[in-house]
Amino acid sequence: MRARIRKLRAELAARELEAYVAIQNARYLSGTSAVTATIISEQEPILICKRLEFDRARRESAFRDIRAYFPYEVPLRRGERVKFCELWQVLADCLRELGARRIGFDGMSSEFLRKLRGAYEADYQELPELVVNMRKIKSKQEIAWLRRSAALAMEGMQRAAELIEEGRSELEVAAEVEYIMRKQGSGGTPFSTIVASGRNSWLPHATATRKRFRRGELIIVDLGATYEGYASDMTKTFSIGPTRRQLKLMNAAKRAQSAAIDRIRDGVSAADVDRAARKVVCRAGLEKFFSHGTGHGLGLAIHEPPNLVPGSSDLLQRGMVVTVEPGVYAPGVGGARWEDIVLVTKDGHELLTQ
Repeated sequence: MRARIRKLRAELAARELEAYVAIQNARYLSGTSAVTATIISEQEPILICKRLEFDRARRESAFRDIRAYFPYEVPLRRGERVKFCELWQVLADCLRELGARRIGFDGMSSEFLRKLRGAYEADYQELPELVVNMRKIKSKQEIAWLRRSAALAMEGMQRAAELIEEGRSELEVAAEVEYIMRKQGSGGTPFSTIVASGRNSWLPHATATRKRFRRGELIIVDLGATYEGYASDMTKTFSIGPTRRQLKLMNAAKRAQSAAIDRIRDGVSAADVDRAARKVVCRAGLEKFFSHGTGHGLGLAIHEPPNLVPGSSDLLQRGMVVTVEPGVYAPGVGGARWEDIVLVTKDGHELLTQ
């Protein structure tokens, strides 16, 4: 966390800002999900949390200055210090205490900002990119956590492969893979596990239902785990007696993914990676069934920059971790998608899922 704070302070100094209020990126800067907001300045960093999260914030974060708040006046434990107010009021009090007049922030609603400015008048500048750009490049520790999260996802996918058979329900498979990932150490799932068969498989964001698998269907399993808050995201396509048209979809999606992964290296544009996948799908005559981007970054959030989409201005850099997930969804035939996690390295890339 100290390295992150140093980098952010350098950015603030370069822009002549005296403080930075992080709400969307508060966990990234503080090291705990118990946080509501952080304030970074040249003085001691401040962590702001709700009263019920104070003990956990103190246990999990290296920040020493922790301020708790609660919107209603209630009895307190002996020695407990809590401000009975709203978040914007705590922020205003802290900024006034720091004497900050030029303040950056990473995201507030217009109403929240209006209240904050009314309580403490200052020059507020919305600058989410200051932290977003830091989050793109993962540290060695973050890569280790993402590697473990990816391994947990592979455990779940292995269990899914063992369960694919006629008569099994989507919900049953989803429950089993989530159970095995939890059992192996996952902190939870970063999104609802997708198990989509037959008519559901051509819905890119289908939800698991009571539908049972039948012969002649494609089955997409999209799952993820978390480790120390860091998310994984992995998709495979299974089949039970596929037709020739379904095999064509599967082969096109798989070859598109391989072409995209082959393009990944330091300095390559994210748009080029997306283009490589689309070229394969286009040659197969299926371009109209490729309805989303080729991939996205991973980290504390399941979707982070860089974005592997048409027209992306992102450049891949060593230390970035991305998914590669081209999919082809043909109504009446089925859906097919392969997704793996890829680390951009000095000499090319490394697959974190296999």
